[in-house]
Amino acid sequence: MANVPLTGTYISSDKNFTFKITSADASNGVIAGTYTTNYSPIGAFASEGNVGHYGWVYSKAQGKDGVAPFNISFGGSQRPDQRPYNIVDSWNGAYLTNNTIVAEGTRSFVNSDGVVEVGSLGTLKFVLG
Repeated sequence: MANVPLTGTYISSDKNFTFKITSADASNGVIAGTYTTNYSPIGAFASEGNVGHYGWVYSKAQGKDGVAPFNISFGGSQRPDQRPYNIVDSWNGAYLTNNTIVAEGTRSFVNSDGVVEVGSLGTLKFVLG
């Protein structure tokens, strides 16, 4: 078991969301990579850069720090230069000992016409592909 989330692409059980981890910094818990969704009010979109965070606890079972399970959060947002809309997806969950993620997602969307959509993306398992 790695002391940080394994790098690679995690795909949601419904195949609509991907979370690619390219690096995970154990000193500050920042995850760099790409978050992608296949659907939203604006269609598919992706965010790249620092797209997540993680933090662990002391594992009594394993007798050490820095091992799964631990908390993880990730997501993405998009707001074009002309600012016609802003959309934010956020996922919070746990990275499990079998290198999968179980997370609950939310989405908020606001556009320049005053349309507001806020809702759940559900609880999904993300598997390393």
